Amino acid sequence: MKVLRFTALMALALVSYPIGIVYGLLVKVFMWIAYLLTFDVAKMLIEVYMTGVRMSSVLNATAATWLKSWLVVSGSAIEFGGFYPVSAVIGHAYHLRQLTGVGMWVRDQLELLDQGHCERAAKRHGLIWN
Repeated sequence: MKVLRFTALMALALVSYPIGIVYGLLVKVFMWIAYLLTFDVAKMLIEVYMTGVRMSSVLNATAATWLKSWLVVSGSAIEFGGFYPVSAVIGHAYHLRQLTGVGMWVRDQLELLDQGHCERAAKRHGLIWN
């Protein structure tokens, strides 16, 4: 009976992920349109930023093994998979000089969008202190 319940819950989760993503995107798009129509650009930018943070946190939780193998040098003690945004872990790895070439490229792209992003995220989440 437990196997059947577990299987049903897994099936529900597999169906809920794509539906939840599409539903969430639709709600966000309507919110962004409302913010644009009311000329509330500040709220829109905050929503866009927070959507990125949430997506990054989900990516960190679900793709930890892949992220570690691609972004962090082999043998590093740095781990993905926590409740931090990916950029915070990248900032921590950069601080310790343990990013791979791909990791440096990802960091550089984030830095082009927002100067100091990864290091600020790492400090904000307590991964680096200075």
